[in-house]
Amino acid sequence: MFNIPLNFLRFLDAEPEREKLILLHTGHYFPEPILISCSVQIIGASSQCPINKAVVIEQRDDTTVTLVEGSTGAYVGYLTLRFNPDKAPSAVPHQQHYALQVTEEASPVIDRCHINSTSSVGAAVCVKRTAANPKVGTEAAMNSLAIVATLHQISLFILGRGRFMENRIYSNAFAGIWITGSSDPTIRKNEIYAGQQGGVYIFGDGRGLIEQNNIYGNALAGIQIRTCSDPIVRLNKIHDGLHGGIYVHEKGKGLIEENEVYGNTLAGIWVTTGSSPILRKNRIHSGKQVGVYFYDNGHGLLEENDIFNHLYSGVQIRTGSNPKITRNRIWGGQNGGVLVYNGGLGMLEDNEIFDNAMAGVWIKTDSHPTLRRNKIYDGRDGGVCIFNNGRGLLEDNDIYRNAQAGVLISTESNPTLRRNRIFEGKAAGVEITNGASATLEANQLFHNKFGGLCLATDVKPILRDNKIYDNHNAVERAVGRGQCLFKISSCTSFPMHDFYRCVSCNTTDRNAICINCIKNCHRGHTVEFVRHDRFFCDCGAGTLEHQCRLQTEVRDNDTVYDSATPTGSDTPNML
Repeated sequence: MFNIPLNFLRFLDAEPEREKLILLHTGHYFPEPILISCSVQIIGASSQCPINKAVVIEQRDDTTVTLVEGSTGAYVGYLTLRFNPDKAPSAVPHQQHYALQVTEEASPVIDRCHINSTSSVGAAVCVKRTAANPKVGTEAAMNSLAIVATLHQISLFILGRGRFMENRIYSNAFAGIWITGSSDPTIRKNEIYAGQQGGVYIFGDGRGLIEQNNIYGNALAGIQIRTCSDPIVRLNKIHDGLHGGIYVHEKGKGLIEENEVYGNTLAGIWVTTGSSPILRKNRIHSGKQVGVYFYDNGHGLLEENDIFNHLYSGVQIRTGSNPKITRNRIWGGQNGGVLVYNGGLGMLEDNEIFDNAMAGVWIKTDSHPTLRRNKIYDGRDGGVCIFNNGRGLLEDNDIYRNAQAGVLISTESNPTLRRNRIFEGKAAGVEITNGASATLEANQLFHNKFGGLCLATDVKPILRDNKIYDNHNAVERAVGRGQCLFKISSCTSFPMHDFYRCVSCNTTDRNAICINCIKNCHRGHTVEFVRHDRFFCDCGAGTLEHQCRLQTEVRDNDTVYDSATPTGSDTPNML
């Protein structure tokens, strides 16, 4: 049964008046390479199930089936097409040989086929040239899907157009689908999974519509977009990858919208090296690192996404990256909502950032973002924390109901705060400490527990036209009542007041004692004023040798807690 399919093709070419239909019955065929240049129909026929496993066409030296100009309307269905070259070390390499190749002006239908290549260097399916426009799979939802690519290097290598629908593409040594050379295919409703590298790889000005696919469990990024490629990625599920979800780099673009990206080991979406995609209306959640990560001059638009429940921050921006982040909801980050660090920029406008375990927004290490008209609230730490020479403009934001300071400015930082409303915080409204400064202009600070504006020793910000009113001033009230300040702070916050150390008790500069404990517990001792700053009282906390006389309640065992340093993401080699 070596040349039966080829002999039938030659017969039909010689008899053009006959219907071009070939029914291949159960068997394993080893013909010469098949070249199709007419609208022939080749259909597997068998009493065995599945039919496409019972009828096999195999080649070992050249491409198994090639469709060229003239094959518009051709149909190949219910077959296994296999390229199975010699594995001997001396064998000729087969980079240009495939199980199925579609080229030139061809526009065939490939339906319910099992397409397999065991070559270590080539793809199972190759679509070449922009006029090539096959339909692979079926346009209608069918119970029997085309099964494409098992245990070979690349499933689909696309240099043209075509529609690839309802296929299973899995267990490939490289990416499941490669799209390059200005190709513009439609990849729809496929299962793309368990690849030893990525799922879909778009490079070299590739285009295409990647829609309604289920992409999961791949060793590298589910979708990779690079080198000026500009696809549409829409309505896909990209999840449970051993790496990340979507990786856009080397000036990649793309419209990435209405996808669900979740459960990936690294970032849900990376944007880096001059790339500028549009990310809109996606649900990005439950990742083991960051939700969306901009680094090394990554730009683009992040708009109307839900980003939530990541083990790191919801969004990270660093190293010259300057995205526009607008109208997103960002919550449930274990490392904070948004982290801007190491020279990051960014425009954050009209976002809701809430219920994050650390700060709603971190700005640190020479970063300078703009935050405008955001709502930052219900955080389990501070609203905005600015550390380590952080800068930035905070303008017209509502910052409220956060567990720590609404805005904490520390360690040589110097931001500008203008027309913000900072209120109902469970600590202070704005705290400035540790050599930092700021410009505060026309802000409203009200209904905060510890006070509206708290300034450490030697802090001298620029203040213009701020309204500070109706704050609860719990620190001053506790001091006035003779209470230990640990009573209002526990180990979970740091009220700002005058703190001392006790020379007689041999405390160090790291031990702080509040004014009322100095007057009562350390009466008659030699004491030194430390500074006016953020501390909790070590005497009340029970960390000194003598028991506090003012703290009579059973103390909790909370971990000593400050606005902890967030964790930046690594940027491993993606290729």
